[in-house]
Parts: sequence; C-alpha cells; structure tokens
Amino acid sequence: MVNPIDLPPMPDSITGEPRPPRAPRIYHGTEYTPVKRSPRKPPEAPDHLRPTLEWLQPTVRDKYTSALSMVLLLVVYLTVLNGDFRWVHWWIMWVIMAVGAWMMFRATANHWTAAGASWVQWRSSWVDTYHLTRIRFSADGYSRVLRLKDDHGNEIHSFKISDIQGNPDLWDLVYNGILHSVASGNCDIDAKTRHILKIPYELGPRPTRSERIRGRRRRW
Repeated sequence: MVNPIDLPPMPDSITGEPRPPRAPRIYHGTEYTPVKRSPRKPPEAPDHLRPTLEWLQPTVRDKYTSALSMVLLLVVYLTVLNGDFRWVHWWIMWVIMAVGAWMMFRATANHWTAAGASWVQWRSSWVDTYHLTRIRFSADGYSRVLRLKDDHGNEIHSFKISDIQGNPDLWDLVYNGILHSVASGNCDIDAKTRHILKIPYELGPRPTRSERIRGRRRRW
C-alpha cells in the first residue's frame, strides 16, 4: 500500500508551490488560466480557503459559438424534417431559434471552474479536495462527470470532466487532492472510478477482486 507521505505534498495555500506533477487525463484540454485579465463576475470562492490559484471560464467567443451552434442545429433539423425550406416563412420558428440561442449563450456563461491549493469550485458549489469522502464517475446525458463530496457535507453533484480537465494546471491541483483523499482511507471510491482516473489500486483500501474486474471491464 502506498503511504500518503510518498505522495506529492499539498501546495502552499497562498503561493501554490510546489505544484503537483502532471495528472493523467481523459480530456486533453490545453487552456490555461489567463495572466493578463481577471475573471468576469466570478462566483465567491470559499472564504477560508482562498486564494484562487487557477480558473477556467468560457470566453465571449465560446458563448457566441455555442449560441450559433444551437441555431445551426435547429436549421438542419427543421430542413430535414420538412424536406425543404418552407419553415423560413414560419415566424414561430425564428422565435424558437432566438430563445434557444439566448439560453445556450447564458448556459455557457455559467461554466465557471476554479481551484485553490485544497479546493475546487464548479459554478457556486465547491469541495475540499483533500478531505473527500465520496468520488464517483458517471454519465450525465452526453457528458462524463465526477460527483464529489467532502467531509464537511459540501458536494459537487455533476462536474463535467471536460471542464475540470480543460485547464491542465487546475486539474493537477485537484488530482493531487483526490490522491490524498483516497490514501487517507476515508474516501468511498469504486473500482470503475479508480480505473477511469488511473488511481493505483495499491493506494488506500484495496477494492475487492470482483470490484477490480468490473472496473477494468468497463469501457467509457
């Protein structure tokens, strides 16, 4: 069994040093925390766990791209459904497109992700990454997500892996906390989640043989 003292240490809560090593990833995002601007209207970070060391937020271009994608999807759907472009004369369709584009624009703006040395935040929800008591990998619609809960009762119910791993430095901070939580022996993590996150089975309480087999047979 790997001893917690063999793991990379928790970074200093103020400076973020030393930074953890690169963590394994499913989604290979390449966006980094901007250094030339502050985030736009970020949610309040946990008061006692500040400061924010890394963050990821959709750009204005990302929001317009999402809105345009919604419009194009509706255009294709209506054209295929009717077999022609007669729908362009139906004013209600243009209203639906406008509303759909606006909703997608606003929804994309809410994709706020941030992390400090020992915490991670998704929108307004946050957890203490070094005191996690439950970690689960799941699917939420078409998205792969993590469900996290800490020993204070804080919970992130559906954390998109594409968002949390979109910023490599942010994911490194979170993953180091996950490793320490698992090593503590107080974290409920199943074999499937261990397999997806590439957490050594030797770390923390070892899963039963049946759990290991189920975890390795899963393909996501």
